[in-house]
Amino acid sequence: MNIKLISGVVIAGLAASYAGGKFYMTDKVATQIDAKIIEMQPMVNIKYSDLSVEPITQKIQLHNVVLSPIDNSAKPITISEITVNELDVQSEFPTALDIALSGISISIDEVDPQTALQLSELGYTEDMLISLSTKYTYVNNVMDLEFALSSKDMGKMDYALNLANFEFDPKQPVSLLFSYPNYQLNAAKFTYTDESFIKRLIEQEAQTSDISVEELKQRISDKITVMLDADLENANNELSDAEIKLAKNAAETFIKFINDPKSITVSINPEEAVTLGEITQNQADPAKLIALLNMAFKA
Repeated sequence: MNIKLISGVVIAGLAASYAGGKFYMTDKVATQIDAKIIEMQPMVNIKYSDLSVEPITQKIQLHNVVLSPIDNSAKPITISEITVNELDVQSEFPTALDIALSGISISIDEVDPQTALQLSELGYTEDMLISLSTKYTYVNNVMDLEFALSSKDMGKMDYALNLANFEFDPKQPVSLLFSYPNYQLNAAKFTYTDESFIKRLIEQEAQTSDISVEELKQRISDKITVMLDADLENANNELSDAEIKLAKNAAETFIKFINDPKSITVSINPEEAVTLGEITQNQADPAKLIALLNMAFKA
């Protein structure tokens, strides 16, 4: 038999199986999602134009999602695409989640009036276009979490942290308020990347103060230096040379970011796990907190 013919039959068969599997899974997931939407209707109306499921990766995509309050008390929120790359539906508390929402359109008029006015003064008059994603794994009371939030023409924030001793009871979520001080922070990282938000803030403040942008940046830099000196003085020589170096590096990084607002990263890598309770206790002492968390700064 002709090899090309055999190959063509095999490829056609695989394609048909893939298409059939995709159709079956899409139909099955659509039925489940529609059932959940019906459950949520007393709170919110949810509509979408299209849904697809990849048979191999089981990635789920919803397109043109519209969320609107039942009483029409606010404008609908539209989401261009919701992608679920991974979701544990077997466990009572999902041990894995990977979901992204792209193109969330929020009208400036829908935020509180004061914030809307501030955004308008900064030149943001069109609807905000927001994207966010969440990815985590939860194994043996260890939470490994990544979160990203961005707004077009404003900026993007990326978070990553590893928490141990994380015990969350979905049946008693209020227990979170009492147990969080015992959670142990092993590592964390925060990065802010500016598109224009910080730049606009600085320009607006300079205009309001009737000074040049460069002069304002110098004033902010001087203020950061003064604050650092005060914190080091209040430490009463309790900090080691290494800890003082960390604090100075933090000040230098923020000054660099103010003068050239592109991106800034704060990394946390404590030599030993630190509880959230310890962090709360030291939050009023920046120099000591930087040392406790072994922070590193980069701009």
